[in-house]
Parts: sequence; structure tokens; C-alpha cells
Amino acid sequence: MLLAAGLGERMFPLTLSRPKPVVPVLGRPIAVQLLHWLARHGVENAVLNLHHLPEVVQRVIGEGGGAGLPTIQYTFEEEILGTAGGIRNAQKLLRGEGPIVVCNSDFLADIDLTAALKAHEQSGCKATLVLAPQRAPYSVVAVDRDNRVIALAGKPSVDPEQVAGKHLFTGCHIIDESILDRIPANGPSDIVRDLYWEMAAEGTLGAYLHNGFWWEFGSPKLYLEGSMKLIDAPAEVRRAVSAEQDCVRKLDKGIAAVGPGVQFSDEASLQGRAALGYASYVSEETRVEDSVIMPEAWIGPGCRIERCIIGVGVELPAGFESRGELICTDPGLGCDLPGFTRSVNGLLVSAFEDDAAA
Repeated sequence: MLLAAGLGERMFPLTLSRPKPVVPVLGRPIAVQLLHWLARHGVENAVLNLHHLPEVVQRVIGEGGGAGLPTIQYTFEEEILGTAGGIRNAQKLLRGEGPIVVCNSDFLADIDLTAALKAHEQSGCKATLVLAPQRAPYSVVAVDRDNRVIALAGKPSVDPEQVAGKHLFTGCHIIDESILDRIPANGPSDIVRDLYWEMAAEGTLGAYLHNGFWWEFGSPKLYLEGSMKLIDAPAEVRRAVSAEQDCVRKLDKGIAAVGPGVQFSDEASLQGRAALGYASYVSEETRVEDSVIMPEAWIGPGCRIERCIIGVGVELPAGFESRGELICTDPGLGCDLPGFTRSVNGLLVSAFEDDAAA
């Protein structure tokens, strides 16, 4: 199950018109990449819970069942039910096939899911969290010497002598069907707060440590950093994470992930890295550095784009200059704009790096 019902508020304003699960990373929707990864590990059926712009997600992802994708079913939430409530709402589609793999829909990784499933089955635990080495700003997940999770974000409190390792939760976990019966019956619920804290205290929450690539793409800064890390990663890592095809190559003075139909003018320049989505166009005398240009975007002549995220279908006028900003088309919803976001000629421009926001 992919948890895909969130509003994607940290990726605002991009997610006003494009739900986070279908935001492209290196040109391909993140949820589609996750589904391909699941299929490579034998997953034949997947469920997505939807709330925000569900028709967009369905149009992009479809019903699966071919081209390396599992068969896909959807559930719909009139109100967001949370990480546990969403699973409960989908339980009729999840029962009957043994352990259930649950994933957030905003990360990419080369997790060996087959090995994680085997570890779960051998542990005797009712749920197993896939963990990665701890780094800021993620909450600490404490594990004991028996490879059991004993605390998440400091709860429950434990004797420091019990802690054998500190990690972060990747957003991938494996649950037995019996977990479905422990989820509160009504209203929204959170799987950590309402289940996992109690299970950690019981000693029934297992851990599987992943030491390879894992990155969350949930905010503009994380999204840009993760895209650059994927471009920098060895080709075999990108293929394991993203796709069997590898679109990264040298371009001008830098390196880029280049989608089908990209046009990059001979008179344009690239410094550092870039992700250029399919059918995007970069005009003459434009300079791009460490940026993501999403599919079907058009960058006019003489632009200067540094550490930016340019949204799907955006048209930047000639001479546009930007650093550390997310730029997307204004869908015209008339909603209040948060700080550091401004409207410019049909575009929403939101600063996400400290020096750009200052």
C-alpha cells in the first residue's frame, strides 16, 4: 500500500495542481517509480489511498497490471484518515495475502525488500520498520541488541543502556494482517502514535536496517538535494532506485538527467547538474546550474537559473533570473500565499533556500 492521500503542503505551491505522489523525480512520477520497485520484488497488487486531486493521480498512474507495474486499486478519503486510518479504510483490499508492505509515497530507495520481508517473517514480530542510518532532521528510532525497535522519537522512554543503535524510519514498513485489527475503528489515526509506541513497549516491533540509498523528496529543498544526489550516484544505484533505463549523461560543462524530447540550445550553458524533464526546452544564452526543470517546461532566452525547481509546463520569460526558488504555473485558485511566495505574470515563485528567502 502506498500512502498517497496527503495534501503535500511542504511542496506548496507546486502541489496545488499536482499531488506529491505524481511529482516527477528525474522525469518520472515518484509513485510510479515506487511501484516499479515494488514489482521488481514480486509485489503483484498495490493499493493507493487518495484524497487531494484524486483524478490527477489516477490519470497519471492508471490501473497498472502491465509494463512492470502491479495491478493497482484505489481507496478514497473524504477526510484525511492518517497513516493508520488510511490503512484501516483499505483493509478489505489488503487482507488475505499475508504480510502487507506499506510505504509513504515521497521517498525513493534501493531497499532490498525481498530481504526485509524475509527478516520480518523470521523475527516473529507483528510489524517491521525499515530503518536507515540516522541523520538530521529525522526523529531517532532506537533499536536494542535483539534488533527490536524500543523507542520512536523518544517514546516510550527507555534506559540508555538498552539502546544498541539509533536510526531513522524510512517510511517503509511491513505489517501482519493482525495489525489491521489494532487500528482504532473510527476517525483519523496515526500508526506511530496509536500503534507503534505501544508495540515498542511490548517488544513486538522489529527492525530491518537499510544502508544503501534512501531519500525523502517531501520538501523543495529535500527534493532538489535528492535529485542532485541521484544524478551524482553510480549508475547501478540509479537503476535500482529509479528505473532500468539510465538517462544521465554529460551535457555542456555539467551532467544532466535528460528525458525524451529535451531541447537544450547549443548556445545555452549548464554548470553542475540538472534534471531536464521530457519535452522541456532551454533557449539560447540561458545558464542553468544545479536545478530541476520538469517536463514540458520552456525556459526563455537569457535566463539565469541556479538551484531552482521549475514546475511542469512552466514558461519562463526571456531574461528571468532566479536562485533557490520553486516556480510553477499559478492555477488561479485565489488561495492565500504563504511567506516567501509571490505571484509573477501567471507564475507562483516560492523561495525555499535561506539566502533566497532573506
